[in-house]
Amino acid sequence: MPKYIDIHAHTNFKAFEEDRDQVISRALENDTWIINIGTQYDTSKKAVHMTNEYGEGVYATIGLHPIHTSASYHDENELGEDGKEFTSRGEVFDKEKYKELASQGKVVAIGECGLDYYHLEEDSIEKQKSAFISQIELANELGLPLMLHVRNNNTDKTHNAYFDVYELIKKYSKTNEVGLPYIRGVSHFFAGSVEDMKRFMEIGVYISFAGPITYKPNLLICDYETVIKETPIDMILADTDSPYVAPVPHRGTRNEPLYVKDIVNKIAQIKGLDEDEVARQIVINAKKLFKI
Repeated sequence: MPKYIDIHAHTNFKAFEEDRDQVISRALENDTWIINIGTQYDTSKKAVHMTNEYGEGVYATIGLHPIHTSASYHDENELGEDGKEFTSRGEVFDKEKYKELASQGKVVAIGECGLDYYHLEEDSIEKQKSAFISQIELANELGLPLMLHVRNNNTDKTHNAYFDVYELIKKYSKTNEVGLPYIRGVSHFFAGSVEDMKRFMEIGVYISFAGPITYKPNLLICDYETVIKETPIDMILADTDSPYVAPVPHRGTRNEPLYVKDIVNKIAQIKGLDEDEVARQIVINAKKLFKI
């Protein structure tokens, strides 16, 4: 069992093209496992293929990020066809194509999928919901958890992506014998309220914290200290979202999975717990959720 696990990284992205093997090796040599996240078909395929290049400790998810359901999004860090920078073509989620991809490597979850209300464009939101429902259905079929991306618009409190994701999972997930959603999941880079966190836990969704918990508090985004204190340790995970949002003391540089230890340390500080104890419990949580 590793000491740390970064449950949401993108070392499959173009940002790591020049030194990908060194970054991954650095993490593995420092007792840190990695789950690389698919954001559309190209990056999902790359993440899956990478699981076959490395032994134990490198895993993948496959899915369509909500912002990639519409055209025009551009990210120079992300991987497109032939290794070029990625420009969203407005992908329509093809369940059968992704289902086939799931059999080609160590795939542990569906996503990242969910809802992103940062721009609050009604046409985009409807496309996001359609793609998310299809990915819930695929998770039902494959018995895999969901890797959730959920983001609100911080100035518009009339919409709540966390509540809408909660409602869609309840509606479209298969249910168990007591009527709760059959599929589980994790909300990566959590930035919701205590109420959002409690609703997610009610349906078996873990809460994962990322680099911003180490930054100067901004209550307009999230009261991380309160949320972390209120979240039970057996429902907490940690992620870097590499190459983005590097934690202190690496803020302003390209993030990488090795830095997940700084996030785990901050969680331990906030909860007043031993860092080794928190690291151990997070790995137990991850192994339970992703069956690794």
